[in-house]
Amino acid sequence: MSYIGVDWASKGWFAVSVNEGCIEELGFYPTIFNLWNQHSTADRILIDIPIGLCTDQRRECDVEAKEMLNPHRGSSLFYTPIRDAVQAENIEAAKAEQSDLDFSVQNQAWALVPRIREVDEFLAMFADELEPTQIRETHPEVCFAALNEGEPVSSKKKSKDGIDARLDLLESHLTNPRGKFEEAVETYTEPAYAPVIGKSKRDDILDAMVAALTAEQCGDDPSRLPRKTEPQVDEAREREIEIIYYPEVTQ
Repeated sequence: MSYIGVDWASKGWFAVSVNEGCIEELGFYPTIFNLWNQHSTADRILIDIPIGLCTDQRRECDVEAKEMLNPHRGSSLFYTPIRDAVQAENIEAAKAEQSDLDFSVQNQAWALVPRIREVDEFLAMFADELEPTQIRETHPEVCFAALNEGEPVSSKKKSKDGIDARLDLLESHLTNPRGKFEEAVETYTEPAYAPVIGKSKRDDILDAMVAALTAEQCGDDPSRLPRKTEPQVDEAREREIEIIYYPEVTQ
């Protein structure tokens, strides 16, 4: 069995493979296609990137995730642009696509657009090969909150306290995550003059770890956002628009 967590790490995708609570592999992949070539037989892959786009409204999973993470970590989530905005040539054109809606395209969200396009195109190209629930969306801060009995981790994830707090949560479920984290930091952020990922992106390693843990633990019927409404559907990709997490929280 193989469960993969994936997070964008500045220059490519950082991935962690987990099986029976053990971190088996850490790797860096320039594109999602490279990652798929290596892990196409994985039982479940959870990616920290919007999967499934609306055509004329906010994604309900984003709305509920932001509510779940407020007041401490709500700012870590940006509303996903609609499909036409994602396909726009620049941010001004993207904003024009959403000019009649009640939310605009944030700069931080626009920075993710190339990755959103990449995964969206991948899902379209490999639709016949993918199992229906093999690749799904997650959000690391939602996952950490779920591991923390529904409470968002208040310390910023790039700070030493934030890294330690998240590693403490992972240590309750994974074997030696701290050692694996330090190994990954040494391998991928050194030497400083030519790192694979910058040292400021160490938190992306943690994000991939918690995504991999969630991929293994969530099973075939995971907890997911939205909880208050039925999930929207991306008609272009024939996928429900959702954020996967585990365990369930009550709030």
